Amino acid sequence: MPTVGAAPPAGAPAVAPPGAAPVLSIPAFVPTFPGSPPPRTPLPAVAPQRAAASQAASVWQLTLADGQTIPVTGSLVLGRDPAPVTRRAATMVSVIDPARSVSKSHALVELVDGELWVTDLHSTNGVTVGDVHGERTPVNPGVRTAMGAGVSLSLGEFAVQVSRPDA
Repeated sequence: MPTVGAAPPAGAPAVAPPGAAPVLSIPAFVPTFPGSPPPRTPLPAVAPQRAAASQAASVWQLTLADGQTIPVTGSLVLGRDPAPVTRRAATMVSVIDPARSVSKSHALVELVDGELWVTDLHSTNGVTVGDVHGERTPVNPGVRTAMGAGVSLSLGEFAVQVSRPDA
């Protein structure tokens, strides 16, 4: 590995002693003056990188009746004024429900190993999952239930559409 040494005097070549690692010349300071352009330093080439999330798993998203579109990348607590309910980090998502049918912390939506799950957090008006044929199934409070793309959730009377845009 090359060692870093002091820059040689102007005009002198940078030469390492015989048998030693080469010496790199690095200028310590480049003065600039007001009104002068900054010194040009070439930047190293950087290969484009893809976002880890897009390679790791498919992206799920929720479209809420109040117009919000939320990407699901972990755990979400949906409710009128949600509070943390898990020991893991979760994003609190407040919904605006004119019918006032959504509980304070109504449902937990989790992304686990690329699959989407919903748990009713013992809400007053319940959670139902509607399949692509329109058949509705109630979610038992406290029981994690799998969801697929194209299903709809009802938090009380509040509608949530589940989709997987990259599928």
